[in-house]
Order: sequence, then structure tokens, then C-alpha cells
Amino acid sequence: MRHLGLRAKLLAGMFLIICTSIGLVATQAVLLFRDDKSSYILDLSASRAVKIADEIQANVRHLTEKMRIFSDAVRLPVPPGTDRAALLNSMLRQYPEFLLFSTRDDGGGLRNVFLSRALAGFGLTVERVHAAYGPDRVPYDTLTLDRPIIVRLGLTQKLPTFTLVVRGTLGADGAQGPVLVAEIPLERLYAAGAESRLFEIYLTAGAGRPLVAAAGGAKGAAEGSAASAQTFADLLPQKSTTAGVRDYASHGVPMLAAYAPVGDLGLWTVVQIPRARALEASRRLVARSLAIAGFVCLAALAMVSLYARSMTRSLTALTRATEQIGQGQFNIEVPSGGTDEIGALAMRFKRMTDELSAREKKLQSANARLMESEKMTALGQLGAGIAHEVKNPLTSIRGYAQLGLRKVSWDHPLAEYFRTIDKETERALDILKNLLRFSRQETAEMSRIDLNAVVTDTVKLAAHQLLMKEITLDTTLCEGPLPVIGNANQMEQVLLNLVINAGDAMEAGGSVSVTTERAAEAHARILVADTGCGIPAAVLPRIFDPFFTTKPVGKGTGLGLSVSYGIVTEHKGEITVASVPGKGSTFTIVMPLAEGAAAATPEAAPAKEKRTRVISFR
Repeated sequence: MRHLGLRAKLLAGMFLIICTSIGLVATQAVLLFRDDKSSYILDLSASRAVKIADEIQANVRHLTEKMRIFSDAVRLPVPPGTDRAALLNSMLRQYPEFLLFSTRDDGGGLRNVFLSRALAGFGLTVERVHAAYGPDRVPYDTLTLDRPIIVRLGLTQKLPTFTLVVRGTLGADGAQGPVLVAEIPLERLYAAGAESRLFEIYLTAGAGRPLVAAAGGAKGAAEGSAASAQTFADLLPQKSTTAGVRDYASHGVPMLAAYAPVGDLGLWTVVQIPRARALEASRRLVARSLAIAGFVCLAALAMVSLYARSMTRSLTALTRATEQIGQGQFNIEVPSGGTDEIGALAMRFKRMTDELSAREKKLQSANARLMESEKMTALGQLGAGIAHEVKNPLTSIRGYAQLGLRKVSWDHPLAEYFRTIDKETERALDILKNLLRFSRQETAEMSRIDLNAVVTDTVKLAAHQLLMKEITLDTTLCEGPLPVIGNANQMEQVLLNLVINAGDAMEAGGSVSVTTERAAEAHARILVADTGCGIPAAVLPRIFDPFFTTKPVGKGTGLGLSVSYGIVTEHKGEITVASVPGKGSTFTIVMPLAEGAAAATPEAAPAKEKRTRVISFR
């Protein structure tokens, strides 16, 4: 099991559970059905045994009364001139129950009274029948007035009969009546035509010897026959005379049997059925239960297979997604697994991939900023070296120009040249000073700075480059300082990127304006507007993405605006752009003023006294 997959484990586990459950339920149902069936069969057998015993007792009582009535009729005097034998024969013909009727005297002699033609037709004579009525086969000594004797002599197999021995009624002097012996058809004792052939019905003597096999066995079997070889001594009670049921083995065959006494005749009725035949329905139930259980197990296996496949499909997709994430692919689609635990896992996994993808983008942006920072650092170091190399010659040139002014008079023709050299070298040195300050390595320490001063210093750096492209640079600063918390060097880098980008968008000349103002809710705002070609609407949403640029190869890396966006965000500000293709673009930077700046802001002067400082480089 350790090396099996999850689907195989689920299938094996669920199949084992289902089979065990169905097996236990089916076994319990079969056992209950078998016990219930056995109880039902025993109850049915007991009721049949009692009913048959009652019916046999009633038939014997009826036949006994008929025999005594006939005996009394025999002893009655007949009218003169009447043949007694003919009269008795006509009377017996009205009693078809009697095939032979005889009387026995105290000395043991038998006197025939009537012999039917049916019995004579099978070759039986009175002498032969009387010979079978010997005391060794008929227990005359047990005969009483209230207890007749019933025996099976087996006179002929073609006509099953039984022998009924009855004591006649007492005489007028109180003497015992004669012994009456009659041979009666077996069906007059008990008619088993309506009985089920599944049951075996027997009438037995007190010792358990079967006298009659009425149904299901050898019907009409007599003593000494094959059917009579079976004995019920182990079944019938030895001391009590009450009805009962038992589960016993007859000649090694399990039986379900019921027995009941036939009144006080010393006889028993036995109704039994082989256990295998009685529980045949139970075996059919077992077969059907096994078939149904097999079908249910197969259906359950198919359902479990589908469920396991759906669950493992989600897990397989998650495993594949994990491998892709391990390879650095975060933009993957994780299929939803529904609303269960697998679905919750898939949703959390998707959330994780989204977070990893966002972090990957931030990491790429940070790497791009780091590259830009390294690039700017290298550029700053290079610019610092060049500025130092150029500053010394310019200082010497300015010194000689000032020395020349001292040597000549104010109106000398060379004085104007010396003054021009001094002014231009001073402007060049001022540019170099700003370049050195911009390229100086500083940590991004935040402090209180003035945005107006930052704009002024940035404009001085970019003015000469724009002037070479015939682009005018106008600066409009609001009245009073704009104090914010930030890093002046980084903010100069942002403004320098915006101004240079604006100049790159105007190859044929134009104008760039930088404006500072106070915005609502204690915020400062810087607007950098140009009259260039503008930004197409399809490109506008991506201009702050790292390495995205519309400039030709070799003229841009696509990192300037991305780095600027990151710097403004770090300063808790916001940078936006509005552009109209063919008319120009306007970048807006909004930053929160430093605490206390709004309170320190002077009250607005009347419109006629409001002054605006404008710096123009042309």
C-alpha cells in the first residue's frame, strides 16, 4: 500500500469498506431470514401436526361409534322370515368405510360378519385376513372401552387399509361387550390429498414406529415396508404427551419436525420437512443477495473511481503547477476544485501564485531600479570626474579674465570680451557645481526640503541641453516655499528625467514648462508640460513599466519613468500623466506637504499684490 498512488489507495479503501459493509448487512439479513424462515416452518408444521391429530382423533371416534352401532344392530332380533345375513350385508353397504367386519369372542375366535367385494377383488379371503389378526400382531390385551387399537397389517399394497379394534358397548347385565374388528380404507383415517408435497406426514405408534406415511413420503406404507424403516424414537418425547417442535437429523439428513399426540390413542402425528428444502428460499436469497451485492460493489467502485479521478485530477494539476512555480513560472492557471477542501486548497494556491507573481513583478521592478541606480551612479562618477577636470581650466580662464579686467580700462575694447568671458565661465562653473551635487553619492535620507529650490536646481542642469535643441524652458514657482519630506537628490533625478523626456519628444523645437503650486488638502503639486508629439492612448497605461520605451534603439532604456514612479511612491506621492497626441503631455506630481507647512502658509494677498516668480531660460 505504501507504493500505491492516492487513487489506488482510495479505490482499495472504499472498495474494502463497501464490500465489508454490504457483506455484513447481507450476512445479517440472510441469517435473520433463515431464522425467521425456520421459525415459520416449525410453527406451520406444529399447527399442521395438531390439526391432523385432531382430525384423526375425530375420524377414529366417528368410526368407533359406527362399529358399536353396527354391533348393537347385529345383536338385535330380526323379524320372522328375514335373513339375518342379508339384512346385515345391506346395512354394511350403507357404511362404505368398512371393508371387513368381524367379531372376536373371549376365547380368541373370530367370526366374520361382512366382507366387501372390493377387498375380495384383491384376492383376500376371510381366512387370510383372520390369520393376520393374530394376537402377535394385534395387542388385544391393551384394548379398553375408551381406547381403541389402530394397527397397520399391510394386507395388500394395492389397497392401503388399517385395522381398527374396538370394544363393544356393555351388555344389559353389565358384561363387557364383544371385540369388534374392522378393516377400513386408509383415507378414512386421514385424507392427505390437500397437503403440500414438501412436507412429510406420518402417523406413528407410541414407540415411534410409523404406521402411515400420509404425504411427502411413501403414502400408504405399512409396517415392515421401506418407509417404515424410519423410526421417530429420537424425535418423540419419552415421558410427556404434549405437542412440540424439534430440529433433528433423520438418517443424517437435517430435518425441521413437529409432533402432536392423537388424543389418548397412544399415537403421534409427525410433520417434517428436510432443512435444505425448507431453506431453499434462503439459498435463493443468498444467491440474489450476492448478485445484488456484486452489482452494488461494481457501481460503488465506478463511483469511487470517478470521485478519486476528479480529486486526483485537481491534485495532479496542483502538482504540475507547483513544478512550474519551481521553474519560475508564476502566470499559471490553477483549476478550481469545487467547494470542498480540494477547492479551498486550489483557491489558496491560486492566491499564492498571484501573490508570487506580484512579488516577482515588484522584484523585477526593484532590479530595474537597481540597474538604473547603478547606471546613474556610474554616470554620476563619470560626471564628477569630468566636472573636476573641466572646473580647473574654467577657474583659470575666469581668473585670467578678471585679471585682464583690472589691467584695462572700463571702456577699453578688450574689457567687453573679458567681461563676457567672466560671465560665461561663471555660468559654466555654476552648471558644473549643480552637476557635482547631483552626482554626489548620498544615502536616501529623508529631510525637509523645498520643492521650489529643487525645481530651480534641476532647471539649471537641463536648461543648456534644451537650449541646444531650440526648446524654451519656462519655470513658474508659487509664492512662498513648498516644504515636503523627501530627498532632494532623488527628486532632482525625477524632474530631470521628466524634462529630458519632454525635450526628446520635441525634435523640431518647442517649449517645456515646470510649474509648482499648492494643491488642496495640504499637498504640493509639480506640473511638467511640453508641446511635443504626445503619447498614444494604447501606450499610455504602460509608460511606467520597467524597460518599456517608444524611443529608437540606443536612445533609451525604458527605466527613467519606472524609476521616477518608484521614487515618487517612496515619497508618499503620486505621479500621473495626461496626453493628447500631437499637442503634448503633462506630468503631474502630487506630494504631501510637511507637517506645519499649511499652518505656516501666509494668508493669501489680494489679487493685485500677488506675485509670481518666473524663471525663463532661452
